[in-house]
Amino acid sequence: MGWSASVGVKQVPKREVRYVSRKILVIDYESCTGCHLCELACSIKHEGVFNPYLSRISVLTKPEIQTSTPVYCLQCNDAPCARACPVNAITFNDRTGAWEIDYGRCIGCRECAYACPFGAIKLNVTAEPIKCDLCGGDPECVKVCPHNALIFGSEDEVIRELQKRKSVGVVYSLYEKGSQSLPGNRVREAEEAVKTLYGIWAKRKDLNI
Repeated sequence: MGWSASVGVKQVPKREVRYVSRKILVIDYESCTGCHLCELACSIKHEGVFNPYLSRISVLTKPEIQTSTPVYCLQCNDAPCARACPVNAITFNDRTGAWEIDYGRCIGCRECAYACPFGAIKLNVTAEPIKCDLCGGDPECVKVCPHNALIFGSEDEVIRELQKRKSVGVVYSLYEKGSQSLPGNRVREAEEAVKTLYGIWAKRKDLNI
């Protein structure tokens, strides 16, 4: 592949993101139910049709284990797809926070698709590479997700939201188990922990956390 170093091949220089702060798109995998609405929203936004195969985000579902895993561009700091492109057709947009493809320069070699370690770059009906561009900084997939599994915001905001969800999930898990098998005092402790946690997050702006 064009981005890897090998004997007799010139090493492609890194094309790293340089930024102070930017918005990122992440997924709370535990909240994804595999409804595929994100795929439909993406395809209608970019291609004008409801076609999951033309979506920049793909939801891989395994019904036998009741698991759904969305696959999408992670907008890497040092993007292998950009390093692999022989004509520098993939560049970082500082305003949107996304690596974008310039189809005026793209020659359709598909090296970017081969280089992506996550399989996030697909090909459209004309064999052109397509990838998430964050919809210009306002992702459609985030708007339609019924369970808020898709989170878009600054890195600090996203991390705090994921921490909050994980913390609430752990405490609720304790509460559910306690209601069935733990002594009454443990149940009360878990219930109070839930109330305290929600109280902290309700006042997080004043507490600056």
